[in-house]
Amino acid sequence: MTDETKPEDKRSYTPGYDLRPLQEGDVESLLKAFNFVFAENNPAFEPRTMEEWRWAYRDNPAGTRVLVAVKDGEVAAHFSSLPVRVWIGGEERLFGQSVDSFVHPDHRQGLRRPGLYAKLVWEFQDTYGGRDKDLLHYGWPVWNAWRIGKALLSYEVVRTQNLLVRAVPEGVPQGVLQGCERDGLRLEVLDRFDEQARWLWDRCAGVWGASAIRDDAFLNWRIFDHPKYKYEVLGVRDSDGILRGYAVYRFGDWIEADMGLLVDWLVPPDEPGVVELLSDGLLALGARDGASTITGIFPDWSTWFENFQEQGWRVYPSDYFMIGVHYHKRYDMLWLRKNWWYQLIDTDLV
Repeated sequence: MTDETKPEDKRSYTPGYDLRPLQEGDVESLLKAFNFVFAENNPAFEPRTMEEWRWAYRDNPAGTRVLVAVKDGEVAAHFSSLPVRVWIGGEERLFGQSVDSFVHPDHRQGLRRPGLYAKLVWEFQDTYGGRDKDLLHYGWPVWNAWRIGKALLSYEVVRTQNLLVRAVPEGVPQGVLQGCERDGLRLEVLDRFDEQARWLWDRCAGVWGASAIRDDAFLNWRIFDHPKYKYEVLGVRDSDGILRGYAVYRFGDWIEADMGLLVDWLVPPDEPGVVELLSDGLLALGARDGASTITGIFPDWSTWFENFQEQGWRVYPSDYFMIGVHYHKRYDMLWLRKNWWYQLIDTDLV
């Protein structure tokens, strides 16, 4: 699709609606519509704030990917992704996690297909997806979005998602959280990332086919600048002060209430001392918060999937499945399933 294509010649052409990138003046209308739609049949829904919206879309260090359908000056529908810088095929590219899509009920068309939702997704794919643009758009859809996506939007399954779950024993000592030192390594609580985050990621990422670049810009935005969730980061440093590994933890609601969650884990595989300290620290955090378990996700091809089971973590199925639309034939769903390193930090689930 070229920039010279007439609107009426596009597959996304929708008379009466302006399908376009978000403009600053749209944000108030977008938030109003978003909060109305997501509150439907959900008494526990907490309205999204302007601060949360700005964090997700305006402040994302990888950029902004937001399209809206506007009619009579009001946002009628919205489709977006959270872009992330990814190292893949020896170069930096972009993936995008599709989130927060909706069509206001006043603009839904019942059983008519394709409706406004599909048209907006087509416009999004044509605008941002491509061999020389975003390589992948992925997400964790609800059933209705998956049904439409499979039929009309080229959605394919990357994988059905297993969980790794560790029971938190009773009586876990808390002293490890007070700066425990073993064999020249020290466990500490981090309050910010610096350039050493990228050094650590460089040590780990060589065996992965694709991974979000975990540098200080991404990690500080995703973890420490999050306006709603509180995360705790355990890091291990050596005697020279070099960061040798970290684990990101959150206590909160996800599949169940009051879960201990392993949000991100970055450790070179040949660092048993680092693994031991971080593992003890995670269990101490879970015990402190009264969590009965700690839950995380790992690609089943990774060494950590097996390693964590050897430490006492157990594999459980979940109702979640990841879908994607790829724009480069080399990086299809099968390749991604076998090569893409991701964690809960790479989702908007927790």
